[in-house]
Amino acid sequence: MISKVGLYRNLRNKKLWVVRWYGEYEPATGKRKRYSKSFKLKGDAEAFRLQKEVEFDQGHRRDKPKEITLEEFCKIYTECLTVRPETVKLYDNTQRRLLQYFGSGASLNQITPLNAERFMASLKPLNGKGELSTSAVHRVLRNCRTMFNKAVIWEILNRNAFAKVTAVKVVTRDWHYLTPQQYKLLLKAAPSLRWRAFYALCYTAALRLGEALSILWTDIDYEKRQVKVQRRPGTVTLPPFEIKDKDSRTVDLPRQSIEALEDLYSYYDGTQTYSPYIVLDREQYERVKAKWTMYQKQRKPWKNKNLLNNVLTNFKRHLKKAGIEPEEGKTLSVQTLRKSCIQNWANNITNPEVVKVLAGHSDLKTTMQYYCRIDSDQRAKAAAAIENLLREADAGIIDF
Repeated sequence: MISKVGLYRNLRNKKLWVVRWYGEYEPATGKRKRYSKSFKLKGDAEAFRLQKEVEFDQGHRRDKPKEITLEEFCKIYTECLTVRPETVKLYDNTQRRLLQYFGSGASLNQITPLNAERFMASLKPLNGKGELSTSAVHRVLRNCRTMFNKAVIWEILNRNAFAKVTAVKVVTRDWHYLTPQQYKLLLKAAPSLRWRAFYALCYTAALRLGEALSILWTDIDYEKRQVKVQRRPGTVTLPPFEIKDKDSRTVDLPRQSIEALEDLYSYYDGTQTYSPYIVLDREQYERVKAKWTMYQKQRKPWKNKNLLNNVLTNFKRHLKKAGIEPEEGKTLSVQTLRKSCIQNWANNITNPEVVKVLAGHSDLKTTMQYYCRIDSDQRAKAAAAIENLLREADAGIIDF
């Protein structure tokens, strides 16, 4: 194999220096391509030659990537996706933006870092109205980085044009921490045992909305006081259940939550209202079966949230009945129940890795947000600690 990177005088123009190298051997043709680049100065040519030798020693491609259009790449990337339907939709939106801006026939190699910066600066809502939120901008950037990084791995590109693109800092709204006392008020305001069981799964096991809706009675171990969250393929009567971070997890439940589940099961036992889902009654389960049958015929992807509608509307109604209002400027949604549970764990468990596993986080950075979160009670405790130190100093206990 010819692996040398050579430096030569240009025979046609003695003033130029040429760096030449060969590509990989192609078994189909029995040949290898030859590449070259010319320079006016010998020093520049020698620097380039050394750079190529280092790249080849590190395993970089000797051949130029094959030309592929943006549209072709998007199709290939989508075919290779093994993520949830919701994530596929987010990638589809990103691809629509890329194709809209660069054009379907644009060569992937022609998208430079400068073009990537301009693309990000041009982002608007797909309907063309208003401004795109900073979180949506960051989502597009993350998707572009992931897609183009995959193109580098597939050796379609030599570098990721979006690797060093920056976006504006995301401004996130703080969320209302639901205290254990407020959780108890919410349980009292819940109109049924079913809703109480749902709130118990969210607040004491940190289940996401789709997870809480998808839990079956068979996922509960009453003796060990545990709920198992695990991926479940679809059957004739049950739609599939996908987990966000794919890894299954088991969470221990407090006695009060187990009792809430037992009360609900006792209510169902021996009646026609039983369903395999904890949160759905028989009528709702029948509707889910009919919807799942329709989705299979139409080959539509199933989402966990398809199990039940109007959850947020009912949640807000129960909050109002319980007299619970979010602090000014803070959000309060069903997801807040899960966040409050994780915050409770973070406040009482010293090992963040434990909380990461229980919460089903794929990245410890996400978990650490709860350890670093400061609320009004923590601020008050910090101020009280300083006040106590000063009081002791005044009393002569501490000598500064």
